Amino acid sequence: MRSIITHIGIALLIAITVAGSAEAASMYRFGVVYGLGNLKAGEKPYFGFNHLWGATFGIGNERVTANVSLLSEKNYSDSTLSGHFGFFPDKDLAKRASTSLRVGLDFDYNLTSDNTVRPLIGVGMGYLIWKYSDPVGDTVVQTIGERGNRVDFSAAELFISGMAGAEADISRRFSLTLMAGIDYLTGIGTSFADSVNDARGRMMMRATLALAYRFGGKGSAAKPSAEYWPSTQSWSRVEATERPRLAEDDTDGDGVEDKNDRCPGTLAGAIVDRSGCPLDADADGVPDGIDACSKTPPAAAGFVDIYGCPVDADFDGVPDYRDSCRSGPIGAVVDEAGCPLDSDGDGVYDGLDDCPRTASGIEVDQRGCIDIAFLRDTMRVNVDYQSGSFEVDPRTRERLQPLIRKLKILANVKIDISGYTDNIGTSEANLVLSQKRANRMRDWLESEGIAAERMTSVGKGETNFVALNDTAEGRALNRRIEFVFHK
Repeated sequence: MRSIITHIGIALLIAITVAGSAEAASMYRFGVVYGLGNLKAGEKPYFGFNHLWGATFGIGNERVTANVSLLSEKNYSDSTLSGHFGFFPDKDLAKRASTSLRVGLDFDYNLTSDNTVRPLIGVGMGYLIWKYSDPVGDTVVQTIGERGNRVDFSAAELFISGMAGAEADISRRFSLTLMAGIDYLTGIGTSFADSVNDARGRMMMRATLALAYRFGGKGSAAKPSAEYWPSTQSWSRVEATERPRLAEDDTDGDGVEDKNDRCPGTLAGAIVDRSGCPLDADADGVPDGIDACSKTPPAAAGFVDIYGCPVDADFDGVPDYRDSCRSGPIGAVVDEAGCPLDSDGDGVYDGLDDCPRTASGIEVDQRGCIDIAFLRDTMRVNVDYQSGSFEVDPRTRERLQPLIRKLKILANVKIDISGYTDNIGTSEANLVLSQKRANRMRDWLESEGIAAERMTSVGKGETNFVALNDTAEGRALNRRIEFVFHK
């Protein structure tokens, strides 16, 4: 940890020197960050994009900014995800949890310093303090160290990164920055065996939105900004000195002399009363004369744009002021209250569902269609066999019901059923026992409605162990059934 702090401190000192020397008055910023992050692991189950939170502090000028950032994330390897670009993985379906704290130093370069919205590119480095753990007990997973010993699957690892995005001013002192970045884990700071390093995920992907407060210096936040919209025809920004006047004693040009004007600084184009104050017949906050939707219902107050028209943030055809689900997914079919419909109850909304008539109880993929990803891989089922037993226990029968429902629909899929044992007993006896286990699983599946001609069963005995046999837990994992699917 002392080494990490030392490296980051030296890099920050260099960054402050570079950023500060580029312009006499540097701009400082402090921001809060929200985003989505993902560890791109090698094999299933995959990690999906999950929430990440953090804070940044930076120093720079109009073109270059150095940011120190802290980003925290906890992710899960969801067995239902069919790829790396799933979102918000389910903890209950995860086999492993990944917890990380990113301590980074990033350098952002503005490709232009003049626009309100500025494209950015950047590079960075830092340390990722991470661990793999059990998603339920939060105990750290063990793996193989570089000396062949058992070690915690955790590290404080050096990374390098690349980024791209855009920054937008939302006021004189506040800005929003949208960035996409990838951190590459270099392996420096780890002590794992080569086989572990080759198999583990080395790419951290993220997309973040940062709200920053800027202070000091004379950066882009201190530039003059427009103070009003001049007319309903133009909607372009002008300086206050260019504002048209009807008379020398009518500064805001609303037709009411300054001495009688109770509302100086009225927006140009607004209709005012005799005292110079804007009229707002529909009470939506946008004065008459510059209100393009002058008959907005009273309930829409607070939910209109700068033109006075109702906002529909999720583009579902139901304006926000009467939308009970304002953050609904874009493209979904909604009811009168603006809430998404899901006619077949599969969790994928109508309009986004490519298979809108899925049968009840069938697991589906992100498109709303039956998930056939399981057909590509060997499925391992750890049956709760007692020593010498070949009966399928009730818990396993319950767990296999979703698979049976899919197999009934996918009637052209055939199943190879292989039985295995641990190494207790003679190999001859175990071969016979494994055949009984495979046969018993085949018979039970047939009783559940899977045609016998679709299945073959074979006993493999005490072969292809998936765990060590020197513990009860390892032997239980070796007493298993494996399914291979094919057409």
